[in-house]
Amino acid sequence: MARNILIAFTCAAVMACTLFAGCGSSSSGNSQDSSVSQNAASVSASSVSKEAKTPAASENGASASTAGEKHLNAALYWFGTSLDPATEYDGWTTCRAGITETLVTVDKNYELQPLLADSWKQTDDTTWVFHIRDGVTFQDGTPVDAAACKASLERAMQVQERAVTAAKIDTIEADGQNLTIKTTEPFGAFLANLSEPLYSIIKVGDDQDYADKPIGTGPFMVTDFTVNEKIDEVKYDGYWNGASDIDSVTITCIEDDSTRGLALQSGEQDIVQRVASTDIDTFANDSDYQALNTTGARIRLLLLNQSNEALKDANVRKALADCIDYDSLVSILGSGVTVAGAPYPASAPYGYDDLDKQTYKPDEAKSLLEQAGYKDSDGDGIVDKDGKNLSLKITYSMGDYTTMLEAVQSMAKEAGIDIQLNLSDDTTESEKNKDYDILCTNWQCLSTGDPQWFLDQLYKTDGSDNSMNYSNTDLDQIISELSNTFDTDGRQKLTIDAEKILLQDTASIWLVGEKNYVVANSKVQNITPYPIDYYFIDNKLSID
Repeated sequence: MARNILIAFTCAAVMACTLFAGCGSSSSGNSQDSSVSQNAASVSASSVSKEAKTPAASENGASASTAGEKHLNAALYWFGTSLDPATEYDGWTTCRAGITETLVTVDKNYELQPLLADSWKQTDDTTWVFHIRDGVTFQDGTPVDAAACKASLERAMQVQERAVTAAKIDTIEADGQNLTIKTTEPFGAFLANLSEPLYSIIKVGDDQDYADKPIGTGPFMVTDFTVNEKIDEVKYDGYWNGASDIDSVTITCIEDDSTRGLALQSGEQDIVQRVASTDIDTFANDSDYQALNTTGARIRLLLLNQSNEALKDANVRKALADCIDYDSLVSILGSGVTVAGAPYPASAPYGYDDLDKQTYKPDEAKSLLEQAGYKDSDGDGIVDKDGKNLSLKITYSMGDYTTMLEAVQSMAKEAGIDIQLNLSDDTTESEKNKDYDILCTNWQCLSTGDPQWFLDQLYKTDGSDNSMNYSNTDLDQIISELSNTFDTDGRQKLTIDAEKILLQDTASIWLVGEKNYVVANSKVQNITPYPIDYYFIDNKLSID
């Protein structure tokens, strides 16, 4: 039956789209005497151009905004409501756009590397001392010192509660280029969490336009911003790591994956972040384009609300996970995704191959439903209990998930579970009010290169994003131990233990992992795809 489902939905996917989303901790923070350093790049002596440059439209994508200048058109799949890194997750946009930077960064191997801080050391369990890189300036030419970093971090903490809780910052002190941060308690994920774009360093002052034109330290600076539409940028000649070869960039927000692909094909865009997974091969097999990818850290999952009477039963949750054919989902969705079945991807060092992952076990699904007291008493194909059919609603807001969820719907029906699909304009309120049965969403499970963020936010009993009413005291204890564990091996072991609990509880259903694709025309050079998708535009990009 699974094969019939696969054939049906593969055809549906083709008809729907005519053309067509490491290490957990750095060794640098594992011991009290450890430090990391990196030679500072030479700083350009040129100052910020005072003339605004408005990119001109181009029929051929990569073009000159004025004669002899190089312009890049790029597309993202999401903008925030502003360009203020301290607001919600808007820092992810400024990071993707090359506007802002953090003290530390995560490389393509999930390892922490120096960025605005060129070295650091942990002097005791709660004290970290960073050296701010000499020669860094804001995009107005103002030097960046420890005091400027302190002001930026403290402002983020005033604006966003998440900035307080995510890094557990207690106090910040500045002395020249030395920045000392004390945490409220020992916190093993502290260093990794500072790489989150929420902690981007921007210039602070009463005269600053944080929402529309933040002044950061990145290779590109904002000239114009239209909410949910576009960002216009010019290169910052004084960028500390070398000015870009590209003079100006227009970044457009195109939320639909297929539409972004069409915009690339039409020449409206030169480079895009993500296209529909069913379109990847179209670009990969065309010499006019390049489709670069790496195993991403973003996962599509089903959040199971345990306030729902049926989903309180672990057997029902497990049955739902067992009735899904994960390999068929990948075949339906195309080469842009991989099988998940566990909280973290196979590329991360968290025991993926040895875990008892969620896999397709249709007979076991039916047996578990029987153990939960469900049977098809009226022969309608849907199991029932106490005269009530087992019917659940999946709420989601991303239209390109429909094909995947229709497949899940058919697979569940084979086990006797009725699934209704609810495509919503915005699931924020449903999640905030815990008003759903099942919520289909996606998460960067290693958004800071460390596993604790995901566990803290989504699965801890009092996690800020735990809308599932999920609670397990053993898991909470493991998360607490992670906070007090700084060595890599210890954090890996605890993370694997946490995964085992989540899998045993069927706390969620981890459907597929997304490969992080960057697709561009052949003119764009020096593209680096990262597993964490808030890295995109940088000073290394060039136009041939």
